[in-house]
Amino acid sequence: MSLTRPTVLGYLVPLLAIIVLVILLTVTLYRLTDIQRAMRNNASANMTWVIYQAHTESLLLTNAVQQSLIAPHQESNLAHRYQMLLSRIDVLGDGPQKRALEAMGLAEPLLEQANAAMQLGPRFERGHIDAADYEHTREVLHAFSDLLQSASGRAMRTEWEEAGARLDIYRNAVLTVFFLMIGIWICGAVISIQLLLALKKTRDNERIRLRGIELQRQLEHERRISELYRSFGSMVSHQFRTPLAIIDATMQRLIRAGDRMTKEEINHRAGKARQATQRLNQLIENILQADRYMEQLDVSMQPCQLAELANQAVSEYRTIAPKRDIRLVDETGGNSTAQCDSVLTVQILGNLLSNALKYSDEDTGISVRVSCQADWVCCEICDKGDGIAVHDLPHVFKRYFRAPDATDIVGTGIGLHIAMELATLQNGDILVCSERGRGSCFTLRLPCSPQHFRQSHAHEPGPAPTRIDRGNV
Repeated sequence: MSLTRPTVLGYLVPLLAIIVLVILLTVTLYRLTDIQRAMRNNASANMTWVIYQAHTESLLLTNAVQQSLIAPHQESNLAHRYQMLLSRIDVLGDGPQKRALEAMGLAEPLLEQANAAMQLGPRFERGHIDAADYEHTREVLHAFSDLLQSASGRAMRTEWEEAGARLDIYRNAVLTVFFLMIGIWICGAVISIQLLLALKKTRDNERIRLRGIELQRQLEHERRISELYRSFGSMVSHQFRTPLAIIDATMQRLIRAGDRMTKEEINHRAGKARQATQRLNQLIENILQADRYMEQLDVSMQPCQLAELANQAVSEYRTIAPKRDIRLVDETGGNSTAQCDSVLTVQILGNLLSNALKYSDEDTGISVRVSCQADWVCCEICDKGDGIAVHDLPHVFKRYFRAPDATDIVGTGIGLHIAMELATLQNGDILVCSERGRGSCFTLRLPCSPQHFRQSHAHEPGPAPTRIDRGNV
């Protein structure tokens, strides 16, 4: 199937938007990571403070030396001040501070002055300074203080430069992230628009599909109505023509020769017209009753013995047609449990028996056989009538259908249709086979009930098929 240009664009635009969105999100994450790394690695931000602390301790030690020289007999804190200076020197020589001093070119001068200050240790441990050692000590501490003061100023300038550079980096990074977010927003808007368009198209397609289904349903309904009208017209033309012809011929005869007829002959012809009218009324009533019956139908499914239901239907029709030979055979061994509605099932069997009696001669028999086939419980009703033509078999269950060779038999063509509808409502069906001149067989199939399967597996295979023969009534 070839893709049109709108279809290709419909796939390509969202795909490109997603790819660009992924790239922009990746770059944004990378830039944010750079900002976080730059903020975390700001090692020289506290160099001014560290150098200031070392410079302060150097000045305090110088002041303590002078106090020791002026008042040698007072308690001196030279050792304490010296140890504080050493601790500040250790901080300056630590990792980040050392690297910062190396970057500013102050590491070697400070190291030399720190070593000179540490060589004064034995003098401070005595707790006082002699006049002979004062000049040397003062020169070393002054040189160290001057170097720390110079280093503090350079560290402050370096820190200001680095702060400015960091601000530039942060500003550029924020602008970059800002433009990336605009790109992300645009890509998101494109994808959202495409999703909304796709959703709208999907809803339109769903409405079109539902509309198509509705139109198809209406078309099918119209087709069924049209077929129903044709079938009804065919049935009316076959079934109503004879009574109307009888009434018309009788009335014409009475009009032409009524004054010459005897009272008995007039009554005879009026009776024939009345019988034809009653036949028309009966046909119409049968049609109306069938429609009302299907509308008020209520199905109650439960396990039933199909052989017993068949026996009930056979008993009723033996009473209606006592001269007919109706034989019932149960081949299930007494286990014919089907999941069905007993009332509707008896109605189906009654319709099939009625047709078998109606379309076969009075001197022929009707056989009813109950059996099991796979997941079905079946009841087969066979007659020895004229049979049904092959081309009429697919239509026998249609509403109002009547075979052309059956028009002389009273009927509406609705009985088999109702029987099939009732069987379908019970998850069953009706099969038909017929041969011209040898009769017809209609088989009602109903699903086996769970009870039927339990009984089948709980016992060994049952006895031979039982023949139920009630004899001729």
